[in-house]
Amino acid sequence: MYTNQDIMKNMMDLFANPLFKMGFQEFFLKMQQEGIEAAKKFWSLSPYSKDFPFSQDMYERIVDFYIVLGFVPRVKYDEVLKENTSLKEENQLLRNMIKDLQFNVFKEGGERAQQLWHDVIDKQIETNNEITKNFFELFRQLKTGN
Repeated sequence: MYTNQDIMKNMMDLFANPLFKMGFQEFFLKMQQEGIEAAKKFWSLSPYSKDFPFSQDMYERIVDFYIVLGFVPRVKYDEVLKENTSLKEENQLLRNMIKDLQFNVFKEGGERAQQLWHDVIDKQIETNNEITKNFFELFRQLKTGN
């Protein structure tokens, strides 16, 4: 039976082995590009798989550990990146549309307010002219009446 120290030593030797590391890099790259099933199939055909008979299970557990840490396959990352870019473009389009709508509303509202202001001023001028005319008319009547 193996003791904990023997297991630790064997694992350290395995992780220090450059062939094991290279095999894991190939497995992980394939897993990122095409998914875990393709990586398993690839690994079963790999020449390194015969040197490390239980390495596929170990690689899968290492990949699971990476996934727990937040690593994702390259395919999923690319999909999410593409969707993110698409959403950013859509958001920019919507922002521009809202900005144009706000501009049009403010422009129309401003033009309407300006027209109302001119109408009020014109009405005030008419009223002042009428008052002035009536005032002069009153003075003429007073002057001629006396």
